[in-house]
Amino acid sequence: MSTSTQEKRTELSDSQKKFIAPFVKMTKDVFSMMLGWQVDLIGVLTNDSSASRHDCSGIVGLSGAIRGSVVISVDQEVAISAAGSFIGERPDSINSDVIDTVGELANMIGGASKDKMGISGISVGLPTVVTGKDHRVSFEPGAHVEMLQFSSPHGPLTVEIAVVGLVL
Repeated sequence: MSTSTQEKRTELSDSQKKFIAPFVKMTKDVFSMMLGWQVDLIGVLTNDSSASRHDCSGIVGLSGAIRGSVVISVDQEVAISAAGSFIGERPDSINSDVIDTVGELANMIGGASKDKMGISGISVGLPTVVTGKDHRVSFEPGAHVEMLQFSSPHGPLTVEIAVVGLVL
């Protein structure tokens, strides 16, 4: 990811807490309601391009009042287990069902979070999914990125919110 400043954060400002709160809540709600999983926020990184990427990432674009993207990145085991919960049969590997599941998770989390932000005029695009070890998702130079790190019963996942022109 391309960002101008790298910063690991343990303390968040009030404005950052307010900004990420809808994404934390909706990530927990989507995984709970759709998969029956409890996911827990274990950390937040800000503008950290050195953070590791998982095996499968669902990406939705944000446009309108906020420009940027939301990326849901999961390990292969999380992706396969989630697809198994959705379709009732566990796939053996990352296949079209797994890709559809990760895209749908990104769409649900991005769309529901957008609705909870309290900012009118934000649109969410259709999801795109990228797979593969060590893949990269790059953001527009100067984007502010908050990476929310979660644990789940099937492995780690992250939700990254990258926005341009927002000062927190």
